[in-house]
Amino acid sequence: MKLPCNVIRDLLPLYAEDMVSPESRALTEEHIAECAACRAALEAMGAKTPDVQFRMDTAKEFVKYEKKKKRKLAAFIAGVTAAGVALYFFVHFLLVLGVVGLVLLDGALARVKVDTDPSHYSMYMGENAEQEYRTKWGMDESIFPDVLTDGMEVLDYKMVYYNPWDSQFLSYLTVTYSPDDYAAELDRLEDCGDTPYLGIYGVTGFAGEDDPIAIYSDDYNGFVYAIHTPDKENTITYVELIFCNYFYDLKYEKYIPHEYLPLGFDAHPNNPYKKKMEKN
Repeated sequence: MKLPCNVIRDLLPLYAEDMVSPESRALTEEHIAECAACRAALEAMGAKTPDVQFRMDTAKEFVKYEKKKKRKLAAFIAGVTAAGVALYFFVHFLLVLGVVGLVLLDGALARVKVDTDPSHYSMYMGENAEQEYRTKWGMDESIFPDVLTDGMEVLDYKMVYYNPWDSQFLSYLTVTYSPDDYAAELDRLEDCGDTPYLGIYGVTGFAGEDDPIAIYSDDYNGFVYAIHTPDKENTITYVELIFCNYFYDLKYEKYIPHEYLPLGFDAHPNNPYKKKMEKN
């Protein structure tokens, strides 16, 4: 059974990090052996292309083994009762959908990572962040502070990372500044500018403010922004909502206070904005 290119592209980041099951690896390498485009995509990730001939032979042996198992299973079921025959067809149907099962298995192994320790901030933000948190789909994170200093009173912090097959990020940081530092930070954020955001993922604005202090929006990957924190003087909340494919796999409302989200924001799997963009 051969996987289509779109499934292979979803598996390649996991394959490059050696985080796929043996079955997924075999099917991926069989495809790479025959598909130059997917092989080039793997190389673009900086991963070493496998010995495709050897891997293709291994994958073919795996496929032969699976077919042999199916033949034995069919021979066994042929001799049982009508209930056994019905069970055979049910199992056969599941085997036809085996590729979906492999993909779901890989996704099920993913875990949501949550970190609320501000001392770990530099692990996830900026140029010195650890590799898996550094690029974040090319989103501009310059709205967030480069570092946390002793003069910043961190009231709230959370970093959420989820990668079932595509990496997704959700972070927020609430900081109270001295009056002088607050004024300086507003000047810095003004220089960050903003990009149009109304209508993207259903956003209509922000609670209590006509506009965020600064915002970077992307009609595919989400938002990075800073807002005045409700009911707190000299306090700014920084937020990033970063995902792909027009939706979060992550149940994002579980991890962020509602008042920090843009009004109307909807990045659920079947959100109207996703349907509109895919239709276009």
